[in-house]
Amino acid sequence: MSKANTKYLTENDFFNEKFQENLKRFTDAKYEFVLAYDGVINQSTITKLESDIEEKILSYNYPKSLTKKIFFIAVELLQNLYIHGAQDDTGTKHNFIIITKNDKELIVLTANLIENENVNKIKNIFDTINSFKSYDELKKYYMERLENNDLSDKGGAGLGFITIGLKSHPPLAYKFIPINDKFSYFELSVKLLTNE
Repeated sequence: MSKANTKYLTENDFFNEKFQENLKRFTDAKYEFVLAYDGVINQSTITKLESDIEEKILSYNYPKSLTKKIFFIAVELLQNLYIHGAQDDTGTKHNFIIITKNDKELIVLTANLIENENVNKIKNIFDTINSFKSYDELKKYYMERLENNDLSDKGGAGLGFITIGLKSHPPLAYKFIPINDKFSYFELSVKLLTNE
């Protein structure tokens, strides 16, 4: 048995387990799936997924403003998986996206691999976004960041998350689960109310 297999779970097994857990959780809660994708994220799969999401969302006849918000958030999070998701020691990225809805809300949930050394930095971004008491306060913070040209080392993940915060129903729900001494599982859940 190779050393990699003696771990409790490989990164791949861990993500498969979490994907199945989330599918079961939403199914048990009687949510309808808009999209559930567990596979390679690259520019061509993103283009295909964007098309699938757009077609499905339009079929629900939501107000135009809500449709635009959902699509923006889904695309932003897909790009985030592609650009910011870490690779394991074999060069493989592990990620998934689930979009699900009921009569009151729509949830976009993504998960990706993250290096343990980056967990606190990302956690701080979400804690800051979630700390604002109103849309106007968060908007002001966003404008300050924009004016200060306060971009991350990979182009502005912080600003993207703030924009998602502005377009969704607070808070941005996240979790980090350590997989091993190098990597963690990072899950983000974004909610939009569909009956407002």
